[in-house]
Amino acid sequence: MAQVLPSPGVESHPFHQTTKKRDVSSFSPATPSLLYHYKHQLSTPSPNISKDPSDMIDIRSSETSLLDTLDTQTLSSLTQHTGEKSFPSLLLWDEKGQSLYDSILATPYYYPYRVENALLQKQISHIATPIASSTTDILVELGAGNLSKTALLLTALDRCLDSCSQRPGTGKIVYYALDVDRSLLESSLKQLRKRTALKNIELRSLLGTYEDGARWLSQPDLAPYRKTMVWLGNSIANFEKEEASALLTKFTSQNGMQNLAGFLLGVDGCLDEEKVEKAYNAPGGENRRWVLHALEAAGEQLELGPDSLEGGDMFDEKNWRFEGRWDSERQRYENYLIPVKKLEAVVHSKEEGEKKKVVLEEGEKVFVLGSGKWTARDVQTICEKGPGLGLRRSWHSEGDDYGVYWLQPGKKRFDSGIEMDDDDGDDDDDEF
Repeated sequence: MAQVLPSPGVESHPFHQTTKKRDVSSFSPATPSLLYHYKHQLSTPSPNISKDPSDMIDIRSSETSLLDTLDTQTLSSLTQHTGEKSFPSLLLWDEKGQSLYDSILATPYYYPYRVENALLQKQISHIATPIASSTTDILVELGAGNLSKTALLLTALDRCLDSCSQRPGTGKIVYYALDVDRSLLESSLKQLRKRTALKNIELRSLLGTYEDGARWLSQPDLAPYRKTMVWLGNSIANFEKEEASALLTKFTSQNGMQNLAGFLLGVDGCLDEEKVEKAYNAPGGENRRWVLHALEAAGEQLELGPDSLEGGDMFDEKNWRFEGRWDSERQRYENYLIPVKKLEAVVHSKEEGEKKKVVLEEGEKVFVLGSGKWTARDVQTICEKGPGLGLRRSWHSEGDDYGVYWLQPGKKRFDSGIEMDDDDGDDDDDEF
């Protein structure tokens, strides 16, 4: 399952601190304390647990989760001032949207998927080694991930755990796939179990958004466990640089999450405008169809359709056009939907308990989502500035366009003049 994209500005939504009031025993069977004993106490491996793919924890909060208030967020986003309106990108990640996105991955133009996959195939044993040696207990993938890449990483990690002398006998690592779609989570985890034969890793899932995951991992009960985050597929660059830094910070001690072992990021740094344009606006129209799906999803959220009495044609595709453009200054490709005529609708606001009018002018650009292209230096700056994560290792594709980065708290930059030990000294690792 592909990466999950929270809507622009999702990090600004406040969290209600409710975790202390929640009964953590209700997280059974996936709570790590029920899988194995605290490290330094017992090295007993985790007990056998049911392989039922429905083993997941619903970490959504009706008070704070964007997933539970997507209708409200959609209405709010479309009633902003001109030039500030948007469609929450979570609208794109229902089952149909996921299928449309998969068709993009299959095009010959969408290089990020192929290049990252080739890089992982070549360097996976070296990439898995620092994770295995970091004494990680919990491995969380932000977005359930592409099955082939996830299976590749977990299989390599499982082999490393068999031979890693730096890891004490603390029991199995628990892998959690974090995503917003229940049925796709269940299907993905079921297929992942079929593709792998893991001895040292248990497979589980979390139902929720990135911020739901950050809050869940910050629970006091999980403080003793070492945590590693995996975020591949250039998903981090769907945010602006400042937003990405703020979101990463939520997974660090600055936001109450203890024992972060490291972050594994996959980031695209291609600045070739022609190549990027073809990848995000393929000649076959795959990208257009996916982005236009936001209209159908928004109509469902706001209960507007052909049978609606007021504004039923607001999200009819014939009233919109797609536009994608490359912004060289911001190193970012952005997608917009633009009305071809003035559109008006009256929508019931569940949050306010009254009707609100949505007005979209002809030619008004409504933002859907974007994808940044960040160099290795950009990644360093973003991860250090707020989260306090320093680059420890990196691996790059031929031409250095695509990078996989291993970052850890408190580390210094390679160009800071502070000497850092290499994990295995392999020359294939393109550090800087």
